[in-house]
Amino acid sequence: MPLSKIQFRPGINKEITAYANENGWFDSDLIRFRKGHPEKMGGWTRLSSNLIQGIGRSLHTWAALDASKYMGVGTESKFYIEEGGGYNDITPIRSTVTLGSDPFTTGTASSAVLTVTAPSHGAVDGDFVTFSGATLFDGITAAQLNTEFEITVVTPNSYTITTAGSASSGSTAGGGSAVSAVYQINTGLGTVVSGTGFGAGLWGGATTSYSLTTLNTTVNDSVTSIILTSATDFETAATTITANLTIASTSLPLASSTSFPDKGTVKINSENIRYGNNESNTLSDLTRETDGTTIAPHTNGDAVTFVGLIRIEDELIQYTGKTTNTLDTGVVRGVRGTLAVGHSSGVNVAEANDFIGWGKASAIAATTGGNIRLWSQDNWGEDLAFAVFDGTPYYWDKTLGLGARATDLASQTGASDAPTITRRIMVSGADRHLVCFGCNPLGETVQDLLMVRWSDQNSPFDWTPTSTNTAGSARISSGSEIIAAQKTRQEMLIWTDTSLYAMRFTGPPFVFSVSMLANNVSILGPNAVTTVGDKVFWIDRENFYAYTGRVQVIPCTVLRYLFDDVNLEQSFKFFAAPNKTFDEVFWFYVSSAATEIDRYVKFNFTENTWDIGTLSRTAWVDSGIHDNPRGSGISNSVNYVYVHENGNDADGSAMGSFIQSSDFDLAPDGDHFMFLSRLIPDISITDTSSDSSGSVDYILKTRNFPGDSYTTDSTNTVKSTTQQAFLRARARQAALRVESAKTDLGWTLGDLRLDVRPDGRR
Repeated sequence: MPLSKIQFRPGINKEITAYANENGWFDSDLIRFRKGHPEKMGGWTRLSSNLIQGIGRSLHTWAALDASKYMGVGTESKFYIEEGGGYNDITPIRSTVTLGSDPFTTGTASSAVLTVTAPSHGAVDGDFVTFSGATLFDGITAAQLNTEFEITVVTPNSYTITTAGSASSGSTAGGGSAVSAVYQINTGLGTVVSGTGFGAGLWGGATTSYSLTTLNTTVNDSVTSIILTSATDFETAATTITANLTIASTSLPLASSTSFPDKGTVKINSENIRYGNNESNTLSDLTRETDGTTIAPHTNGDAVTFVGLIRIEDELIQYTGKTTNTLDTGVVRGVRGTLAVGHSSGVNVAEANDFIGWGKASAIAATTGGNIRLWSQDNWGEDLAFAVFDGTPYYWDKTLGLGARATDLASQTGASDAPTITRRIMVSGADRHLVCFGCNPLGETVQDLLMVRWSDQNSPFDWTPTSTNTAGSARISSGSEIIAAQKTRQEMLIWTDTSLYAMRFTGPPFVFSVSMLANNVSILGPNAVTTVGDKVFWIDRENFYAYTGRVQVIPCTVLRYLFDDVNLEQSFKFFAAPNKTFDEVFWFYVSSAATEIDRYVKFNFTENTWDIGTLSRTAWVDSGIHDNPRGSGISNSVNYVYVHENGNDADGSAMGSFIQSSDFDLAPDGDHFMFLSRLIPDISITDTSSDSSGSVDYILKTRNFPGDSYTTDSTNTVKSTTQQAFLRARARQAALRVESAKTDLGWTLGDLRLDVRPDGRR
């Protein structure tokens, strides 16, 4: 029998079944199509051995006049400028304060953990602080104190740090009387936090300001003595009332309210009374007969005891007194609808005095969750303007050097009416306006999510419109919020939750015109769009789109595959990544079983082909300033920036890649069984190893009916010089899989020929 040539259509198609997609490709990983044929994608290497703190969500490159090449890197924790593989921390400073005398306290002997007393510090867990002026104490040297630390175990007036030293004695205060603390801006979220709707937390309530410690011993569900690691900050108080209290009383006069917190619960005889205000020895904003108690009158001079409330996991516990670190008086387990259960030693114990329960207004916002920290950035000449999504815009002045921190845009010398909060920031293009999207209007401090403002084209700091400058503003007319903005050659595109707009420079008097391009079109997230040349590509919750002067839906052969296995809760992490050298756009996304980016779909916009694969990248910048694209990624929980299209390996390890075809009938319409005896490969292999023994595996899979599982009939190791491979297989239809998992190896696949003959119908 003559050889049968099998030619596969380029591109992965998962919109139909493998059998219906006869002579097409059905699955892939880390490949691309070029000139209609699949080949292994380029590999990547680590930019440098230096780590970045946090997950890189934004990369931007530019060059200075002195030929220096810079890259801005934004994470949820830090903002860096990279040069030559070194990461320079320019994270803005939130505040600088002088702490009280001896603000550090050591823990147990030999422990490296210190508690820092810092009233009203405003820090959150994961923030960074740098100390100076501290002196040696309890075995901790000045050099070990006067450096940067990550903050942990936060309470309103204290937090902990971990030093490079260890305490000699323990439980010792020190550090001196001239300790300065420099706080960097609060860290953001590294992953999306779900919204807290009806019933969020325990009975719809929570506490917002609390002391925190840990349980120092295991307790069962009936223990009435709670031993804590430290009970210092857990409230106790007692006094007497100074007037008769009737059932109708709305305030509670005390002999002294100094030792009572601003709000909480008190006990008078057998009645618990919740209060919301403590002022001038009077508790007001009373809620009577709380916690299942009965309202009753009380007499002048009756004892008033503060009822403390703690939260251990999902249980709320009341107490009225303590001895050292033990809550041992008036302990009532499982209050306010919670259950008394056992708890293990070491679990967190939180003060919950301002906890609000069922039917009351919650102490937390119970409507929306928290989005990850995203940055937008663009260069104004040699300088860098950047902003946190729904946060402050910042500016870094190149002349101050890489050791200088970025500062608020509004605090720059000569700044006038600059926005103080924005969603996105960019430089408009050749007309050179700094533009903020979704920012506070002129003269206001409250953010307007549809407001667009721009600076004078001669200054990124002058935002006050006058007859002699080009500063101004416009408000988008449809939708409820701006989600994304993207710069093109001739205009800026703006996506709201309902529409797409174009913003074009027209010159004075109006400076910019804003017009709707499409209605009922949106975008999946702020970074789900990219520009390659004069083309803009993006994705919303239904389709892929392109804009080349008009909006077009891109036919996609992996659309159902994507949306059948995607975690839309993490959609703000999704981003588009251009690779102009190969006319490609990636969309990196989070699969349904994951919480971080682990997959991609890729579009070749010249050949109109799609492919799919697995790769953990969290940000990307194309080649241009640098010779190769760069991507931020996570490897073994460590964050690096990688140089892509660099070699054939995955950062020094084998880069496994494969492509698998759909079914192809071995006889017309699958009418006969066919016998396969020989395979003629057509493949080009690039092997950069010293032994030049590079090979790939040709795997032939067969089945008789579309509903059958595949049987692997043969696996043949193929080199560039392999003329033929012999096999024995009998089936109606077959599929080809080509794969490799060797170092220093690249490959490009040609056409396939098979030696087949009829073998009957049964």
